[in-house]
Order: sequence, then structure tokens, then C-alpha cells
Amino acid sequence: MKLYDTMAGRKEEFAIKNNSVSMMLCGPTVYDYSHVGHARMLLFYDLVARYFRQKDAQVRIIVNITDIDQKIFSKARSAGSSPLELATKFINELLHDLSSIGITGFAFARVSDHVRLAEELVLQLVRDGQAYHSGGNVYLDTVNTGSLGRMARMTRQNLDDCRLDISPAKKLPSDILLWNASEHFDLMFYNSTLGTGIPWWHLQDSSVAMANFAGAYDIHGGASELVYPHHESHLAQLKALTSLESPVRFWTHVGLVRLKGSKMSKSLGNTVAIRALLKRHSANAIRLYLYSRHYRDQFDFAEKGIEKYERINSLIAGKKAGPKSKLEDRFFERIEDDFDTPGALEIMVEAAKTRQLSDAMVSTFGLRY
Repeated sequence: MKLYDTMAGRKEEFAIKNNSVSMMLCGPTVYDYSHVGHARMLLFYDLVARYFRQKDAQVRIIVNITDIDQKIFSKARSAGSSPLELATKFINELLHDLSSIGITGFAFARVSDHVRLAEELVLQLVRDGQAYHSGGNVYLDTVNTGSLGRMARMTRQNLDDCRLDISPAKKLPSDILLWNASEHFDLMFYNSTLGTGIPWWHLQDSSVAMANFAGAYDIHGGASELVYPHHESHLAQLKALTSLESPVRFWTHVGLVRLKGSKMSKSLGNTVAIRALLKRHSANAIRLYLYSRHYRDQFDFAEKGIEKYERINSLIAGKKAGPKSKLEDRFFERIEDDFDTPGALEIMVEAAKTRQLSDAMVSTFGLRY
């Protein structure tokens, strides 16, 4: 299996160790219904998990759910709800949508359930001299973090020029905010040492990783826009907390979904909700459509394009899948080349047309008949 590692900047051999694969995914911030951009990212890792299970590996996937965020606070205020009540509503809606589209086997972790651990981690970093109090906040000191920026191909000057968590209290512009107690939020947590505040978003994810994997796991996944600052910050925190140079073996990123040239985003108000799409198209056709582009490429969404995959879905549905066929090896050659789903899909269509469709092909794509 060859898998593209963003840190290395190339495809590298991914070996299953101890018959298990551990993954953590950056899930959505829950203040509205999930959309096609979320579906594309999560469907890709659903396929990754299905492939590894075909190899008889035990797969554990934790999806981080952000339910402490200013967008949630603002939406809850407008709705006359508490932030956690609003987040709970949209978490339940997300789980419903993912089930409807056939995503299974994921475990979901709310960052609000890990606040106390976040506090302990911040205090640990301060005790170890790797973080400092300043201006009411706590920051990770990045002076000795040699790999910071490597994943995003950024120099130290690039990092210093970025306007990240701007504060005159920071020692270096690149220092990472861990605990924010200098601002007022609608949801806050008290700690006698840290003050009343919230764990900042990078630390929220690191807390989930520490709780579930002790900070060390095989694959981290998320949208390509998260490489900097989020994943760079996440890695810097995990290195400080675990003392490991490479706590995550592979960093993987899914290209953004665009609509009419702009990123599909709740904050931009140009989303297509998963549930709305499912009213007009089958889950199988949506999966095939999203798998028709390589996961690392940006994706220009056009709903009319799904009709082609409704026809392909009908073709596959009309051909009974069976045991291993002559085309199955070619199918998995494409899957094992950095999850080339467009290439694998072409072979599956050929297999359906020539009555060589196998159960393994259908199962890997997560099609339900």
C-alpha cells in the first residue's frame, strides 16, 4: 500500500503494524447541518477503513467533533439556546446523515468531554517548561520546535509573518495559544491555575488524541485547508506531550469541495446539505460520484453530474457480485496506489459489464444493495 504523506510530500509505503490501524479525523464544527464537503472527507476515510478491514486489520477511527467554538456560541445566542444544546442537536443530525449515506464504524468524540484533560495537559506543559502564562493566556513555546512549518512547507520567516493568535504577550509570533482566559465566551470553564476560559481549538483536538491514543497513532486525516495552522499546531503539541519526534505516522488531507468556484462552507452560506442531496439521489450514486475524483484533488461539485453515477449504480446493482474475479487484483492495485478511486471505479464498471464483479469491490466502495 502506497499512501501520500503530507509531511513527507510524497507517497510512502504504509505497513499495517500489529494487525491494527488507528486513525483520527478532524470532524465538523456542529452549528448547522452537515454538507457535501463533510461527506467527501468522511466518505474517503470510510473507504480507507473498509480497505484495511478487507486486509483483516482491526481499525479504530476517532472523529473529533468541535462543540466549543465561537460560531456555535453565536448561533446558539441567535436561537435562544445554550451552546451545548445547539451542538447536541446538530451532532445528532450529523450522525443521522452519516448513517443515511452508509458511513459506519466511526467513534465520535466531543471536545467538550475532554476539557478537564485539556486543563491537565496545559498544566503539564507549563510544569515541563514548554508552555508559559502571559496576558491571561497560556501559550506553547515554539522556540525549539524545529519541525514547525515543515508539513505546510513554511520557513521560520513565513511562520513569523503569519497573523496567528495575535498578542503582544507572545514571546514568538509562532507560539501556539493553548488556553484562552483573556476573552469572554458564552461557554467557559474554570481552573484555579489557568483561570476561567476555554481550551483553544488546536488543544481541543490534541486532548482527544491523548485520551484515545495517548497521542500516538497511524493516520491523521482532514481537509487540506487544515494543514496550517491547525495540523502544524496539533503536531507541535503532540510532540511536546509525548516526547515523540513523529507521534503520527501519516498525515493525509482531502481536497476541498468547491461550488461555483468558491469553497463550500457553512460560514460562506453556499453549502449543499447531505440530507437534501439524499432526497434527490441514492446514497450509492453520491458515493460513486464523490469517489470519481482523487481524494487529494479539489472537487468542483455539480449536482447534475450525479445522474451519470445513478446509471452506473443501476448497472452494478443489476450484476450479482460474487467471489474473487480476474479483475479484482487490478481493482486493488488502484486502491493500493494512494487510494486511486477513479481508477478503481473504472475497473469496477468493467467488471460489472463483463460479469466479473466481486463482493470485495462492492464492499470496499461501501455500496448497499
